[in-house]
Amino acid sequence: MAKHRKSVIRSRTGRWVARGSVVAILATGIVGFAGLHKTVTLDVNGTSFTVSTFDGTVGDVLADQGIVVGDGDLVVPAASSSLSDGTTVSVRTDQPVTLKVDGATRTLAASGVATQAARTDAASRSDAVGRSALTTRTVTLTIDGKSRQVVTSATDVRGALQQVGVVLAQGDVVRPRLGAAIEDGDEIVVGKPSSTIVTETETDEHGVVKQKSSSLPKGSTIVSRQGVDGTVVSTYSVEKVNGKEVSRHLVTQSVTTAPVDEIVLVGTGSAASSSSSSSSSSSSVSVPSGSTRAIGKKLAAARGWGDDQFRCLDSLWTHESGWRTTASNSSSGAYGIPQSLPGSKMASAGSDWRTNPATQITWGLNYIKGRYGTPCGAWSFFSSHHYY
Repeated sequence: MAKHRKSVIRSRTGRWVARGSVVAILATGIVGFAGLHKTVTLDVNGTSFTVSTFDGTVGDVLADQGIVVGDGDLVVPAASSSLSDGTTVSVRTDQPVTLKVDGATRTLAASGVATQAARTDAASRSDAVGRSALTTRTVTLTIDGKSRQVVTSATDVRGALQQVGVVLAQGDVVRPRLGAAIEDGDEIVVGKPSSTIVTETETDEHGVVKQKSSSLPKGSTIVSRQGVDGTVVSTYSVEKVNGKEVSRHLVTQSVTTAPVDEIVLVGTGSAASSSSSSSSSSSSVSVPSGSTRAIGKKLAAARGWGDDQFRCLDSLWTHESGWRTTASNSSSGAYGIPQSLPGSKMASAGSDWRTNPATQITWGLNYIKGRYGTPCGAWSFFSSHHYY
């Protein structure tokens, strides 16, 4: 490099040690001496070569090789990082570098990463920089609950931790696993694990069952029974690192409320099978004047339902309640002429729902219209299921 450049090595990141101290146990004698020897790969502006060294840090091996790093240059791992056998050290400079490679003096062209923006945006600008550009990733490193962002050229978790000088302590857990690939924006969590048992109530969604009905016009559909979601209680073993959940495994699961499938009637009949025109009736239905049946017939006719539909309604509510306003089912709690379950639902049609037949009938007709379309649709379903 040019003589006017400062002979300094500037690191991007400091050395992090999980949970304070690290205990290194080294053998003595020849074994200890051999353990200091390392073979590392230097990648300088896109040219790679291997060197053997006893140096302890990245900065030391660069200095021994005569590689002077200036203010605008990039070194990954950081110059202060520990050097281990097999490490690849990448250097990108904004000035040519002259050094001896295999005994021969060579000048390596500059890579052009002179600014901080070029260093942090190297991945997206690699085409412009050229083959010697260093692809980097910015990841969040969280150790013992404390987070910081680091820039790394590593492609997996292990390499990223090595590049920023993280030394794992006994019992540490790393998530994702050490061999997992990393992408820009990922988070690496290091810390002591904790395991807890968590019980949660979860929803078991209901299904939908379709049934054919000849009493409905072909192609029409009516929900004959609303679906109800069930509930299950699940117990999980949850692993956390630094208080953050990193994995969970199902231990047991029990159903507390079984789901009720929704039943949808799909019409297969002709349009005439559910005609609501009063003219389709061949004879009139006679009801006692002033009776609840008479009120029901009048209110049904006001909706366009003639005698044919009233016959279905009359059969339905005769079976359900005998058209009595105070009819009560002691088993289910259903109440009134339409046997509303519970009876208080009829309050939506009027506050006098307990005794007023017109209020009860109005609510019942609304219910039939919304769920079955017509009284004959409701009667058809009742005939098959004995409820509606």
